[in-house]
Amino acid sequence: MIYRIPVVVHIVHNVNSENLSDDVIRSQIEVLNKDYRRLNADATQTRDIFKGVAGDAQIEFYLADTDPNGAPTTGITRKKTDKSSFINFDILLFFQAALACGVDFTDPASIEENMECLVAFFEENGVNFEEIFAGIDDVKYSDKGGTDPWNQKKYLNIWVCDLAVDVLGQSTPFLLGFAYPPVGAPLFPPEELPVDYEKNDGVVIHYQAFGLNNPAVGELAGLNDKGRTCTHEIGHYLGLRHIWGDGDCTVDDGIADTPNAAEASQTDDASLTCNSFFTKNTCNDASNDLPDMIENYMDYSNESCMNIFTQQQINMMRSMLEGPRAELIGLQSSTTETDFLAYKVFPNPASESINILSADNQVYTYGLYNVQGSLLQKGKANGKYQINLESYVNGLYLLQINQGGKIESHKILLKTN
Repeated sequence: MIYRIPVVVHIVHNVNSENLSDDVIRSQIEVLNKDYRRLNADATQTRDIFKGVAGDAQIEFYLADTDPNGAPTTGITRKKTDKSSFINFDILLFFQAALACGVDFTDPASIEENMECLVAFFEENGVNFEEIFAGIDDVKYSDKGGTDPWNQKKYLNIWVCDLAVDVLGQSTPFLLGFAYPPVGAPLFPPEELPVDYEKNDGVVIHYQAFGLNNPAVGELAGLNDKGRTCTHEIGHYLGLRHIWGDGDCTVDDGIADTPNAAEASQTDDASLTCNSFFTKNTCNDASNDLPDMIENYMDYSNESCMNIFTQQQINMMRSMLEGPRAELIGLQSSTTETDFLAYKVFPNPASESINILSADNQVYTYGLYNVQGSLLQKGKANGKYQINLESYVNGLYLLQINQGGKIESHKILLKTN
């Protein structure tokens, strides 16, 4: 079944170059539909080793034709703002902090590892670290220079605005985009997310990285000019993490058919070809050693290298549309703000079997998948249930538990004696 998502694009502009045309906006919707249906012309560039896990998400997007009041609409709103950028902090102080603490601000794991140093550094300079990004969602509020969202349960809201910072008089993109996952998304522990983040639900894209043939693309030409920043951010909006799991080789994205990676595949050099990254293999997994999946939309690769969602990523996104984001596609949502699954899965690593323990004894279904995304076994149970693993070889597996459309995923490491 094809799930179709209504979209409203809010253009929030300070100068004319930020006020993107309807044609550029429509081109972005076209990119999304090709990427999520695997109709993108460069799907043929997926390496043979990954073609078996590539899939058609059967998710489509369209500019809304009816607004929240029932009136006809183009699905596009425009607002002139007095804000030159929706990123507002002292970038030079950030550079100083990066040098002082050895932090890569594009890597959440690096920030977390050095948090004590960062907090101390900013406090010494009279800045509260937690408040640095306090205004990042201002674009979603009309009284803060942005545009109020349409019903976030019924529409995918995409705000397009300036996310650049001033560096010595030069406007430089700081963020290309950001998005929040659904409430209860199993790959995002609640403690990793801001308090009450659901009120800011939606996707924000830097205006230079939006759509095709964008006349404002500037320095992003050759790197982020194919509309795939939006493809990537909507992946987050539908419950996906970065393929390197925002950590090193000991952390992954919770998806079985994306190989572990220690870092993003990122470059600022538009002259580098995709082939130059094909030997990249940052995690050596003896049981199933695969190169980094630079083709994946959830990496930070050059957009010309991106061309794939995997079957298990697709399963996760569709489960979010059947659960917490169900109202987008005309279904009743099956989760609430505080409704999370809580299953214990043990032992892990496992040797002969794995146990599922449900505290509430509700009926659930389970599926066990290998790293290529193939379903190995499935069933229905309640309370405590044991899955026999004796017929499987050592390696990584994904266990998905589904209770009423709410999915919890667990990576299982099988190590027999």
